[in-house]
Amino acid sequence: MAGDDLVDAENIIFSSLAADIEAAFPTAFVTGEKVHAPSSFPCVSIVETDNSTHAQTLDSSGIEKHSNLTYEVEVYSNLAAGRKAQCRAIAIFVDGKFMKMGFTRSFLSPVGNISPAIARYVGRYSAVMGRDLVTYRR
Repeated sequence: MAGDDLVDAENIIFSSLAADIEAAFPTAFVTGEKVHAPSSFPCVSIVETDNSTHAQTLDSSGIEKHSNLTYEVEVYSNLAAGRKAQCRAIAIFVDGKFMKMGFTRSFLSPVGNISPAIARYVGRYSAVMGRDLVTYRR
């Protein structure tokens, strides 16, 4: 963890997911930043969108014991044929990895993209994580 006051597992979660994705889909470009126009395909964006104190376990010392974590994953493909299928395969793979880490899926669906030549899937995952990096499903 990076700091004494914050449950910070972003680098650990991203690195683990990126390694697994790149092993299963060797041509995938995996980034920890929001992507509006991928420079290469397939592209997988994994972004921590929330890291807030889990107030129910905050004690009088003021030290955070658990955090509410939310991640958003966007998968892009520009294949001439099979782009939706490629997105779906990668999204389902990532979904399984988040579920094994103890996260709960709140959303996983194909969504429109600015260009119809690019398919996109979006997924959102949440968990409560302790300072010991153990996840608890909400």
